[in-house]
Amino acid sequence: MYLLLAVMLWLLAAGDAQSKCKRNNRADYPFTPLSDGGSAQFWFGRINLASSAIQPAGTLLGSAVATAAEASGINGDTLLWTCDLADAGQIDEVFSTNGDDRVGGFSEIGTQDGLAGFYRTWFPGVAIRLTHLRSGKVFSRYYQSSRLDTYDIDQAGKKILIRAKHLSPIKAEVARVSDISPGTGTSNWCANTPDNQRWAAVAYTCTQPNGYLMLRGPGYNRASGDMDDDGEDHAYRYLFFGAANGIAFGMRMGATLSILPSCVVQNVTPEVVFPTISETELDLGQTRQVEFTLSFRCDEGTNSKPSYAAGTDDNQTAFGLQVSPGALAAAQLLGYVNQDRGVRYLLSDQYGTDPTVAKGVGISLSDADTHQQMQWLSSSVSGQWLPQSLPSGRNAGWYRLPAPGQQAGRTSPAPSSASVGQYTVEKRLTATLQKLPGKTVTAGRVFSTAYVIVKVQ
Repeated sequence: MYLLLAVMLWLLAAGDAQSKCKRNNRADYPFTPLSDGGSAQFWFGRINLASSAIQPAGTLLGSAVATAAEASGINGDTLLWTCDLADAGQIDEVFSTNGDDRVGGFSEIGTQDGLAGFYRTWFPGVAIRLTHLRSGKVFSRYYQSSRLDTYDIDQAGKKILIRAKHLSPIKAEVARVSDISPGTGTSNWCANTPDNQRWAAVAYTCTQPNGYLMLRGPGYNRASGDMDDDGEDHAYRYLFFGAANGIAFGMRMGATLSILPSCVVQNVTPEVVFPTISETELDLGQTRQVEFTLSFRCDEGTNSKPSYAAGTDDNQTAFGLQVSPGALAAAQLLGYVNQDRGVRYLLSDQYGTDPTVAKGVGISLSDADTHQQMQWLSSSVSGQWLPQSLPSGRNAGWYRLPAPGQQAGRTSPAPSSASVGQYTVEKRLTATLQKLPGKTVTAGRVFSTAYVIVKVQ
């Protein structure tokens, strides 16, 4: 009995030893996507810091989502790692901030402003938080993991194939923080600081990533020298980097910073409810219209900088209404997105995917005062000095607010520690529920979401 038991244990141990994950070759999976200049980029576009009266510390400034497939040198189908079929259930995605670098993820600086998980960036006064969307876990300096159960299977070779498209998307959020000190880190690869006193925007030229996404599995771990353990501090341990294991994510050249008087959304009509309309009425060209109002709080200006400039040109403040991801996908499928990425009709969030949602109907937007037709925004990303041109102007869905001198409802300046006065401007818009040109109307409910965006261009 004892001999048999020993043999069985030896066989089990031998089976475990043969089970192993490994990295793909350097030709097909190069080091580039892990390098500083090859990271998947977070496209925030223009980030503007207005007065602290309308934009106090703790204010969220923007969000973006990036995937591993967007890193340099690879695509969604690039094979990154292979594991044995026996490794299923033992493979993890591992992630952390760039915990050793001064502006990559060494210092969590948002806590004093009520912001958990926000780390210093190269932009003074701007912090970033990364979230592993599949698990919902927020990145920190200390390694964390999440089980990976999405992959391809090679039945003939009895292998698990892990491609870039199988890794979780990473969400990034930026917020204003009160800590504008240069900070410290165990490394400081971007020792310079941006000139943020100019009128023009300053590009995020620091190439240091803000976070990393790696892999751990049987035979591909700390013992093999390929990956660090959960809970270890990235500030002092980064085995994964020497093993070329992972994908970098960062803000490099995907964001610009300016410090200009601007506006923020103060109030919106929370719900726009249309009266019921029948298929017959829609087919006859009838519509339903509802007017609603947007309210913005704007900077009066300071001695050094005048009041905000309204318009859609560089350094001017514009607004737009952005459609939901589901509505955008449907609009693209139906051909309602123009060459500047403006969206002609707002469709239901689940148009074409939920059988209870009406088809053949959409919502158009117009100026309630001038009756001019308007486009919906497909994206809130805008700005100058970026490596790729971004759509701007009316055809993209950006519109000017009333200029300071044109606003009849101007209020008294509000007191603030920044000694900057503010006033309110309002914009009246009209939403029209109508039949989509050339489409057949199918009865159902209409439920659409739009987000009010105001941003320096």
